[in-house]
Amino acid sequence: MRDFTFAPPNRGALWSSLALTKTQLADLCGLTTRQVSHWTSQGYIAASGRNPERYNGDAVDFCVLIKQGLQNGLPLRRAVALARAYSSDELARQPGMAAIVPPSLLDIREKLRGAEASIAAVLQAVEPLVPQYAELAPIADLEDDAADD
Repeated sequence: MRDFTFAPPNRGALWSSLALTKTQLADLCGLTTRQVSHWTSQGYIAASGRNPERYNGDAVDFCVLIKQGLQNGLPLRRAVALARAYSSDELARQPGMAAIVPPSLLDIREKLRGAEASIAAVLQAVEPLVPQYAELAPIADLEDDAADD
């Protein structure tokens, strides 16, 4: 038999690529879908950047932390503030960019280059449409000019 060694799973990538529905998130965290909807509308938890109808692992973390605060008698806003502080502290304690494996860095670099190319294409299309005096005038003045029209 050949020598074989397992490679540890990239849990960060897996966690960020989760795409849970509101119902799945609520069931997983022991919440109601109404709580998930309310917390989302208030900005306490965020939907996935890729799909606004789905939630990734960060939402799971926040829901669990907020729920812990509520179960211990904290008001919702206080529970949210403490959950955010706790998450920030956790991120600060975790390994930095050096812990990202090279294939992931290559993937990140290619995605950033693609984003740069998209931004450049949009700027190229928009530039001719921007009035020349707009670069010299403050935005408030432009809005006043538009209101006068």
